[in-house]
Amino acid sequence: MFITDSSQFRADSAVNPNQRQGATEKIPDLHHTIPKDAAPEIHEAINYVWNLLKQPFATNQLGQPLSACKLGPCEEQQELHVEVEQLKQQIRASEARFRNIIDKNADAIVIVNADGLVHFANPSAESLFNCTASQLLGQDFFGKLVVERQACEIDTGTIRRIGTTAKKDTRVVQTQVDLIRNDRENTIAEMRIVETEWEGQRAFLASLRDITERKRAEEALRQSEARLREQTQQLEKTLSELKQTQAQLVQSEKMSSLGQMVAGVAHEINNPVNFITGNLGHAKHYASDLLSLLHLYEKHYPNPVREIVAKREAVDIDFLSQDFPKLMYSMNVGAERIREIVISLRNFSRLDQAEMKPVNIHEGIDSTLMILQNRLKSTASYSGISVIKEFGELPKVECYAGQLNQVFMNLLSNAIDALEQQPSPRTISISTSLSSKSTVIIRIADNGPGIPLSHQNKLFDPFFTTKPVGAGTGLGLSISYQIIVEKHGGILKCVSKPNQGAEFWVEIPIRANVPVETL
Repeated sequence: MFITDSSQFRADSAVNPNQRQGATEKIPDLHHTIPKDAAPEIHEAINYVWNLLKQPFATNQLGQPLSACKLGPCEEQQELHVEVEQLKQQIRASEARFRNIIDKNADAIVIVNADGLVHFANPSAESLFNCTASQLLGQDFFGKLVVERQACEIDTGTIRRIGTTAKKDTRVVQTQVDLIRNDRENTIAEMRIVETEWEGQRAFLASLRDITERKRAEEALRQSEARLREQTQQLEKTLSELKQTQAQLVQSEKMSSLGQMVAGVAHEINNPVNFITGNLGHAKHYASDLLSLLHLYEKHYPNPVREIVAKREAVDIDFLSQDFPKLMYSMNVGAERIREIVISLRNFSRLDQAEMKPVNIHEGIDSTLMILQNRLKSTASYSGISVIKEFGELPKVECYAGQLNQVFMNLLSNAIDALEQQPSPRTISISTSLSSKSTVIIRIADNGPGIPLSHQNKLFDPFFTTKPVGAGTGLGLSISYQIIVEKHGGILKCVSKPNQGAEFWVEIPIRANVPVETL
């Protein structure tokens, strides 16, 4: 690391002993022979030798007078020279080990002064920054060569403000930075900063490790996981939609089969009913003629034979004459009732209106009530349910009549279910009105127990039901929502408070304004 001129030591040995107290000024300054970038332990060794050489020659290393030493001045200086040579060899060996460790370290090592300027860079740093160490020396390290990717304890401003402040504790900060590389794509490194000293001044030792590939792998893994999560969510959504569609198709098929059956029964009943109602008028006329003829016989032949008198008393001709017209009237009323039921069944099924057509909403509601009449009427053990209708003046609404009747059936059936366990009075209110010139509103309310708030946001979810197992599928309101919102572009909502009943609000446009398809 440095070379001592031995002739100078020999010249100094001839100096008058009385002048040796000041002879130390002629000893060569060993600090000028040591590179500034030498390791701290090298400087400490040199300081030891320097202090040793500066001691007065009047005493030896143990502070004893030279007169007490057996060696003469020349021998003492020669021995001191040998000690210096040994120290020089130790320094060279220490520096070699230091250089070997630093040079062969796979991590880039950079020493930066308190102003953030590079003072040292090992070969790995040259490779990482794609330039020579001489090109790195003196460059602004923080902000120009490395840019922090995220906030950390030490940033560029903090480093610049440290200056020569006395170090209390060694701090180690680890963060990730972007490396500004020479003529190459920037890379990502993990940087570890340690506060240290360099040439007696505050400095920072930064070790950097290229983690670009690792970050790319992590990013690829994150993207893969994100895609996997997205695909999983999409699959779950698709599966849910498939299950919902399957259930709706099954329910729609059931309703379609029910509609076909109802239409078939209505058609089969309608033929004999038409036959009966068509002949009741003639029967009534014939009975009236026969009774008139009988009265004429009684008028002109007041004294019939005994057999006719006996028969007349047996059939009670007077009662028969009065009751037979009433009987014909009752038969006619019954036939008309059957005809109305048949018409209601046909209106409910609406097989002849598979496409959107203008229909009378009130007819659909009445037809649904007719089918549900057996659940509404009172019995010996049940007081029944009163239906209050407040129908407004509505134009014909362009809709899928059969599907809309299915919605009325679901809403009214749910209202009846809610009232069956309620004490009297039990009432269902149905009102219709125009909300504007373009939409109509149908409101179906009951005075039942109401719907809990925790259930109201799930009412229209597929398979959600509060009914006992086997009593409900959880599809009625879901299908109703799809019919009103998706098929007719309308609104279906529920307004309910506990113990204050529930009201379902249906709003649909008078004219179709959305492209729709039948279920």
